[in-house]
Formats: sequence, C-alpha cells, structure tokens
Amino acid sequence: MSESAREHLSVAKAFYQLEFYLRMVHAPFTVKDLYERAYRKRRKDQYDDRWLSCLDENPEVQSALDEPFTAHTIIETLMRTGHRPVVRALLKEIRRHHIIYTEAYMVGMPDAP
Repeated sequence: MSESAREHLSVAKAFYQLEFYLRMVHAPFTVKDLYERAYRKRRKDQYDDRWLSCLDENPEVQSALDEPFTAHTIIETLMRTGHRPVVRALLKEIRRHHIIYTEAYMVGMPDAP
C-alpha cells in the first residue's frame, strides 16, 4: 500500500472512530456535520462529503473499532493529516453543547473462565 493510501485509510479510520464516539455520547452533531462546517465555504463547488457516508462499507475502516483508540489518537491523526478545520469545528461544537469528556483507554475484556 502506498504512503498516500495509508494516509487516506488512517483518516477514514479516524473519522469512523470519531463518529463512534459522537454516537456514544449522543452528540447532536455528526462527523458529516463537522466536515461540512469545516469545508463547505472553503471548497465551494468542489465540496463533496459523500465519501463519509461509505466509511462503514470498507472492512479495513470497520476494523478501526477493534483497534485501541482514544479521542487523543483521533485528534492527532486528523491534525497530522491536515484536517485541523474539522478539529476546530469539533472543539466549537463541544463548547457550544457543553459536552464534557474524559480520556479513557480501553484495551478489552479478559477472557471469560
């Protein structure tokens, strides 16, 4: 896999993981909402978010929920890959909706006896 393809996959996984977090806290916004706030005005006629609707169709992206991740790793990936506008939109929405979060790192459950 090329470096570019790996980067695209890591972005897709980060968005998929973020969507999972947003659903778990019952956030009144989605990744697609954040992406739109971040890029619609900037990209104008070139704006396209349809790819976000297909994330769960890719088994490699779906496997992102089986990997260890935190809010920090998601934000780090988005920042590293040039998606600072999405991170800013996320922070604005977190403040606007008074969402409180703590960092938790879940590894998994021990095997049952």
